[in-house]
Amino acid sequence: MDRNMQKQLFGISRESSPSMKRYSMPASAAADSTRKSFFGGNATGMQMSGNLKKTALSNSRHSLSVRSTQSIPGIRSDYNVVEIFGCPLPVVVNEALTFAGAGTGTVSAKVSQNGWAWVVQGRRLLIWQYKDQGKPGSPPRVGKPNRRAGGLAQCRELTLPYSDLGHKSELISVFQTEGQQMASCIAVSSTGDVRYWSSIAHDGNSVDLSILTGQEFVQLLNLPIQQGYLAVTSTCNLVFLRVGLTNGRYTLHHKTIKPATSLLGGFGKKFASILIGMNTGGDKDQVLVRLCCESNSIDGETVVAVLSDRAIQRWSLTNKGSAENLIYEDGEIVRRIRDEFKQKFWNVRLPADNVDIDMHLLDFHNVKKKAYILAGAVNQAHAPQMCYALVVASAQAESMLLETFTPLKINKFFSSKTEEDCLSLRFVVGSSHIYLYTPKVVYPLHLTNTVPTAELEAEKIEFHLHDDRILSAAICSHLPLFFSRTHGLVAITPGDFDGTELLNMSSCNTPDLFAPASYNASFGAMNQSTLSGSTNNLHMFELDPDDMYSELNDEVGQLKAAFLYQLKRNTNMAKTVVGELLRSVGEADANGAPLDAYKLDRIVITIAEDLAEDLPIADPRWEEALGDQDSNRHALGSSRSMQILNQLRDKTIAFQHFITFLQSSGVWDKLNAIPCGSNVLKPTSFILSDISEKIVAAMALRSLQTKLTKLIEEAIDATVALWDEKPLGSLTNQDIFYVKLCKFQNVFEALADIAEERIAAQSQTTVSVAHFITDINSIVLDTLSQVFRHREQSSTIFRLHNDKQTSFENLPWTAMGGNAGVRDTLTRLIDISVRYGGHCVSETELKHRLYQQIFEMVDLVLDGRRNYLESVRDSEKFNVLQQQFEAQRRELISVLIKNRQYEYAAKLAEKYLDFQSLVLICDETHDKDRLDDYTRKYEEFDFSQFAINWHLRQNRHGEVFERFKGNQTALAQFMRDHPSLGWIQLIFNGDFERAAKVLYELAQYEAEFVARKKSMLSLAKLAAFAAADSDLTAQVEKINSDLNLVEYQAQLGHDVLQTFGFDSTEQKVLKAEEIINMYIAEENDTATETEFRKALELLSYVEQPYDIRHRIWCAAIKRDNWTDYDPNNGVEYMHKLLFFKIIEISQLMDPEDDNFLPPMEDFLESVELGELPQQKSFQYLLKLTYEYVADMFKQTDSMEM
Repeated sequence: MDRNMQKQLFGISRESSPSMKRYSMPASAAADSTRKSFFGGNATGMQMSGNLKKTALSNSRHSLSVRSTQSIPGIRSDYNVVEIFGCPLPVVVNEALTFAGAGTGTVSAKVSQNGWAWVVQGRRLLIWQYKDQGKPGSPPRVGKPNRRAGGLAQCRELTLPYSDLGHKSELISVFQTEGQQMASCIAVSSTGDVRYWSSIAHDGNSVDLSILTGQEFVQLLNLPIQQGYLAVTSTCNLVFLRVGLTNGRYTLHHKTIKPATSLLGGFGKKFASILIGMNTGGDKDQVLVRLCCESNSIDGETVVAVLSDRAIQRWSLTNKGSAENLIYEDGEIVRRIRDEFKQKFWNVRLPADNVDIDMHLLDFHNVKKKAYILAGAVNQAHAPQMCYALVVASAQAESMLLETFTPLKINKFFSSKTEEDCLSLRFVVGSSHIYLYTPKVVYPLHLTNTVPTAELEAEKIEFHLHDDRILSAAICSHLPLFFSRTHGLVAITPGDFDGTELLNMSSCNTPDLFAPASYNASFGAMNQSTLSGSTNNLHMFELDPDDMYSELNDEVGQLKAAFLYQLKRNTNMAKTVVGELLRSVGEADANGAPLDAYKLDRIVITIAEDLAEDLPIADPRWEEALGDQDSNRHALGSSRSMQILNQLRDKTIAFQHFITFLQSSGVWDKLNAIPCGSNVLKPTSFILSDISEKIVAAMALRSLQTKLTKLIEEAIDATVALWDEKPLGSLTNQDIFYVKLCKFQNVFEALADIAEERIAAQSQTTVSVAHFITDINSIVLDTLSQVFRHREQSSTIFRLHNDKQTSFENLPWTAMGGNAGVRDTLTRLIDISVRYGGHCVSETELKHRLYQQIFEMVDLVLDGRRNYLESVRDSEKFNVLQQQFEAQRRELISVLIKNRQYEYAAKLAEKYLDFQSLVLICDETHDKDRLDDYTRKYEEFDFSQFAINWHLRQNRHGEVFERFKGNQTALAQFMRDHPSLGWIQLIFNGDFERAAKVLYELAQYEAEFVARKKSMLSLAKLAAFAAADSDLTAQVEKINSDLNLVEYQAQLGHDVLQTFGFDSTEQKVLKAEEIINMYIAEENDTATETEFRKALELLSYVEQPYDIRHRIWCAAIKRDNWTDYDPNNGVEYMHKLLFFKIIEISQLMDPEDDNFLPPMEDFLESVELGELPQQKSFQYLLKLTYEYVADMFKQTDSMEM
């Protein structure tokens, strides 16, 4: 076959063929290529053996054509083929489904893998064969016309035994053994009535049996190796049924399966686990989830697994069911699943974090020795939302091993009204996908090495018609079938599914839309299967390295040529070219220019950027627009695909090979770092990681485009306009956008601009605006989640050597600010979502979704800043950046706290150690238990002292001891650091004597506020009185004395205090001498004998009372005129003197005090009075006063005598 013919057959995109139309997509959408890969070999990198690749590819062309069917009303899929399977349903079945009326809820159906199906309506059992098992290898409808076959399957009707609880399709088995002309059937009612028909053609020819009354049976399992059936009740009791033939008549026999009766018989080494499992729920019976057949061995042993809400039991049946053995019952696996839910969904990692969740095990299947468990859980304290996960486990010798726990991007609002819908999720396991389904929706989920992938969001295939619902599902010959009430059997397969692959389909490697095969594993050595799967689309495999080496003489061309030599397996030439390049880069410039230390790094980055932005070489529109196709001739990342998604996938493959080449050739170890922006030295490996991530981000955005087409296209148009780019010829803005990947981050800025424009255009915020904001947020978050997923998967590839990790900064594009990053845009979206979403929406579910998105965006911002901070820990700017991080952390988390989104705020505060927010959350929610949990959890960070100090800053000293009284260690440390509050703990402990002494000592040191000193003295006095067992009389006297001094200060006038510059409201503590001075000061012009008497009373508090007493009396003398008076009326004038009034009031208040008045000689010789003592008039009046006072005292004494 010549080269041109090969290009015609294998090089043209399948979608260019007119026969490739799918009924589920309009032509415009089909051309848009935003669904999962339409084919398995050419553009997806799917691994195939070399000699089968072309055959499978060419066959798939024909099979795709014949699988095109007519539209199914009410069902639409963008990524999967949905088509009606087999012949139309029998008329009697259609009638039963359509005209059931009010009894529709009692109709159940089952699709069996053996080609039979049946419907149960009341006691009617309708059976028909939907697939001929005579040709098990032929794929469905290969070579048949593009419409459903016109023939109708023959239906048989049987009458089920009477049952008060009714009948279920799960309790019926239809089978046909080799050589049997007509199928047989066995049915068990919910109440345990068994009926067997040896031929479904004869309803009257049946055998009945009643088993295990008082139990409710829920499932029947056919065990061909044991030649019998296993029925299970809702409480996990097992009954083995066997059909016998005695004297030409069929008979039914049953046996209840029980554990061995001896203490350890049949229990093996898991006896302890069994006891634990049997007693974990108190007296409540365990509830069955599902019964599965695990394996059949060639020696006649069948292993079955029973999953309940409490444990997994594994039973071994041998000798045609006559012998059974309980291998073990493992309850630990259920506990592990519960713990995984707490950790993955609610970030609970410690047993002390007592988070109560309501977990439900929903479905259970065993495929290829792997146990798949679907579970859902609700944390009502967090949010009324059911979260789901798929668990993969495997059976070990003594227990079950939990291999993977995959959180699903599916959640539902949980309430009493929606509980049934939330618990209706089930699944079937195909060869390449797991199909989750409810009665109205199917979610195909990709499998990678038997493990479900956590995709962005599984496609939602809805059965829209009002009366339609899914009754059953099964995998038949690797084909997933769903029994629709309206359409009958419906097959759902991936867009790249090939019907002929059913012939040898032991495993299907359909690429995952959001995790391409090239990124599912880390970049390793190049393998032939990957190369062969890519050569049809990637232009670089057709390039001649000799031509490139000779035509491109610069260093970039040399490295490209070496890369191509490596692809061509010409290792020696590749090493030679690389060696020459490294030598030339390290040599000094011939013209004397300084050596460029970043030259090799710039060469590698240039090639990586060119690879990411290379144009699709086979697209004639680009050729027309450029005019010179030769400019793209040496493009390494150029794809021949016409579909943008495939072009992006091809670039990921090309980029993978380039990175592998750099690492294997030794160039990687020579790479260093280059300056990026201002004051940032970024390692080249991190720059390459950024470019790789932007390709992944573009793939994710392109994949989302079918769901939010208009919005994403508007953002792309705005981004291209921002770049000042205009499409030429037949090109579109999308063509330009998905080529200019190095500036991909600008699309997020455009989305934020669109949000603000929409808000500005609205007169008021409406629910529609809130929905619009959530759509924008979901685009950003879903895209970035794929970036972070890719970053985690490829972390080992771009990781720096240990000796370089502390030398450079780690600032990925998602954490950068400005136009080069996403951080500022995320901050804008957080603000928009809070102001115009969370604040303005009352709808519970929408509001919850908004705050979930806000939480995720805050997490992204803080995670980026924290990682960057860690990378600069030993640098000078660490302190400044840490302050910036802490400020933004507090600001963003406070947004959630202010809006009472405490659980989201707590998650972030726990993750980023924002203790202030944690204390605030506990305070606002009045959750002391949570505060105690944090104290234990963050003990190494001294959380308790932080919490105590927070209360002190809030002036809530008293609450400290109430909230932390159970943590004596923290309080003791706090007392050491804050001795001024130690008395509070003593009071709480009842040690009143020590509390009184501590308070008195604190009062002696108090010099700032007199009110605080008074409070301390008063509390000390109360504590002393409360210490009934101690004699504290002396201490009480001291306290009273100090309280009196405080009272003297309190009696000072506000005007006097202000005159001397003191605050009259919050008075400082004054000494006794200072109080005396203010009582007698000239500025206190309103002072009377009363104030001077108080000054005298204060003499007991000063160290030199005689000097101060003299000063008090001198101040009193100066208040009056002692020289200008009428000597004839001296006594009368004397009575008017303040000096005399003070003597009079002193005698009146304390007659026993003879020492309050100094000797007269002190005044006559006083320097303080100036020249007054030398004046005769003063001497006379003073002597007259002393004589008069002496006589007055004598008269008083005589009267007393």
